[in-house]
Amino acid sequence: MPSQRIRDLAGELNELISQVAIRDEPDDEADGQPLIPTVDDWLEIALGTYNMRRHREKVFGSPQLFGEPTWDILLDLFIGELRNRPMQTTSVCLGSQVPQTTALRWITLLEKEDLVRRYRDKTDSRRVYVQLTDRALRGMIQIFMERCFWLTARKRKGLPALFLGASGGGLRQNTEAIVAEAMAQITRGRTGAG
Repeated sequence: MPSQRIRDLAGELNELISQVAIRDEPDDEADGQPLIPTVDDWLEIALGTYNMRRHREKVFGSPQLFGEPTWDILLDLFIGELRNRPMQTTSVCLGSQVPQTTALRWITLLEKEDLVRRYRDKTDSRRVYVQLTDRALRGMIQIFMERCFWLTARKRKGLPALFLGASGGGLRQNTEAIVAEAMAQITRGRTGAG
């Protein structure tokens, strides 16, 4: 049967790839530790996504065609976290590509869903900042995880054992450790409502 033959070939291919990946493992992975993307790797992936969204709007001539203000807000805040830059509410509203009142409604919804928090500036109470909650930050890391590891592997000219898992576990088995490490890197300099 053709479908069985395809499954057999896929199995053989996966076996060959895992053998090559184990044999060609870079020196910094010799101890079995996975390659962990840096904050710069996460930022490169997030900015690429953001820039693609803006380019798409430019090409088709209208941000309304692809309106996802909640995604734009989360993406903008994720980039702010990666840059360790607090985001004022007005900046977040502008980044959402919708009128300010609409953006504020979306921010309120995201706040009710425990995805963002607002806090006042300690030195000037007129300024209000918006920040991803740990729950949202964890979600954003998970969304970009595979692309970020692909980027990290490509930069280092090899496929990390983490993908194929010398022990057979692969990326999914290590998700929690990866997310925890990424969150620690990203929140290291976090200010505000923490």
